[in-house]
Amino acid sequence: MKRIIKNIITFASYFLPVIILVNQPAFAQNKSKQISNSNMKIFVEYRLAKEGLLNDGNINVDVNNKTITLTGTVPTLSNKHEAALEAKDVNDCYNVVNNLTLTASNVPDSVVVKKVLKKIYNNPFYGVFNWVTASDSNGVVTLAGWVSSPWNKTQFQKQAEKVVGVKEVKNIIKNTFGPGELGFRVARLIYNDPLSMYNGMQYYSNPPIHIIVENGTVILAGHVSSNVEINWASNTIYFRTNAINVENYLTVNKNS
Repeated sequence: MKRIIKNIITFASYFLPVIILVNQPAFAQNKSKQISNSNMKIFVEYRLAKEGLLNDGNINVDVNNKTITLTGTVPTLSNKHEAALEAKDVNDCYNVVNNLTLTASNVPDSVVVKKVLKKIYNNPFYGVFNWVTASDSNGVVTLAGWVSSPWNKTQFQKQAEKVVGVKEVKNIIKNTFGPGELGFRVARLIYNDPLSMYNGMQYYSNPPIHIIVENGTVILAGHVSSNVEINWASNTIYFRTNAINVENYLTVNKNS
């Protein structure tokens, strides 16, 4: 009798986990079918409210045939994308149709650009080896320039999408795949040399001189105090590095 009980226990210990594993997707599917449309609507609305996206009924949630449809208005593109992600996270067995629109905004293009650039400059990953410009036409913001990694390109677009008045972002930022040894050499000469007028300024949220390296060419961009400093930056690279070429897009800061 003891041997029989032992065999049963052994069988269960080996095969019960397998049985559970095999039946888990079917169980999950059956479980999801038990959620009524009205309950799913409540779950999604709770999630949106918890994340601060649902305020005063600005978002309407409709659930039908395993599809969650979002309608209404939100202030920013970031809110629109986030709402869809939050709805999907409630139950990934459901499709999400995002019909949200942006709240009407009368923010001038020039103000939108300033706010977009401020968001990007305040990003902790924006620095010496990134240079991003922005332009706006009726809420369509175009981001251009260079970044040191594809991840930065995505992050800076997300920053732009958080600004009220941005209806669409066209991201044409180029990726340089890092500054390489040449870029670090130039950065040391400009920012770490005790004799440099920019010694220590690499830690600014928007450093005065940005350094981009493409195929042996050093690209300089940013804003400095005078034409003398523009020429100094070019000459420093020409005579103290092995750069093939220097493209200098530095401009004099109007506030200087």
